[in-house]
Amino acid sequence: MDEFGEWEGALQTIADSGGGTLVVGATDVGKTTFTRLLINRAIAAGRRVAILDADPGQSEVGPPACAGLAFPEVPLASLSELIPVAIAFVGSISPAGRLPEHITAVRRLADIAMDRLLVVDTSGYVHGPGARRLIGCVIELLGPANVVAIARGDELNEILSPLRRRSNLCIHLLPVPPAVGRKPPAYRLQRRAMRFAAYFHESQIAQYSIGEVAFTGTWFGCGNPVAPHILRFIGETLGPPYRVYYAETLNHHLGLIANRPIPANGPELGIVLGQLKAKAISITVAPRLKHLLVGLEAGNGKMLGLGLISSLDFRRGLVGVLTPVRTPEAARILHFGTHRITPDGADAGALKPDEL
Repeated sequence: MDEFGEWEGALQTIADSGGGTLVVGATDVGKTTFTRLLINRAIAAGRRVAILDADPGQSEVGPPACAGLAFPEVPLASLSELIPVAIAFVGSISPAGRLPEHITAVRRLADIAMDRLLVVDTSGYVHGPGARRLIGCVIELLGPANVVAIARGDELNEILSPLRRRSNLCIHLLPVPPAVGRKPPAYRLQRRAMRFAAYFHESQIAQYSIGEVAFTGTWFGCGNPVAPHILRFIGETLGPPYRVYYAETLNHHLGLIANRPIPANGPELGIVLGQLKAKAISITVAPRLKHLLVGLEAGNGKMLGLGLISSLDFRRGLVGVLTPVRTPEAARILHFGTHRITPDGADAGALKPDEL
């Protein structure tokens, strides 16, 4: 414990008070280590504890691209020992660009923690207006008694400045101990790939009828599929090398799934928009949906687990999803993420919001 002596006062104070705690800081400052030490200290003090892992990029509780909740009962050597009691889908390895999904995930899991001492381990996303909004919203929703800010120098000033005005919030500004070293980006990438690979090990393909499940995070499935003759008209008007597999309309919006990007300013596309009286258009490239992360949610709102889109069969109206979920037939909602992961855990890149 001597190697983390700088943290001793905060650890003991929070363990004694039992107040909910949000741990913030940039990458590689020791947030997860502090979280583990605090949990162990609180368990030793006889407190019922909950850990909410809100770092979708370097998750310890549950798979990446999610928030995870666990109820540790004994002291831990590593948070990765924990089996989550619940996960919530974020859909990306970073909160940036997924703020509503990230905040919703944190709140849903925090509600399950109930009367336990809740410790929230956050991501390294701490710079810029998006990070300020995110942390501010999480504090508003959870109302923690403590914010533990682990920082090198004044790097967290933009986060802490408004928080210091709160009389009901205790801020523990802590240094980064010498024992905490920086990890190379390649290490974090490899570790995340290993966790994804372990999660998707022994997965199987589940087939979902487009008409029998709902989709979120995408325009796809929200509107009315166009009639076959309209789909042919779109394809013939655009002509080679473009092939349109699927189209739907909703409130003057046209959504297309095609084999390749279609220039938005092309005259052919203008003809299509004019004939269909569409004022806005979304074009999704079918190959870009391969290996897209999706969250499988049951009808009762429970997140069953993750999947990867494996196929799209528009002729039969089926979406194939590779998933380790044992009861995939229970899924009623498929939440589209923005990150693509191969079944062996390799990063295949992220989609931009306008691609979905």
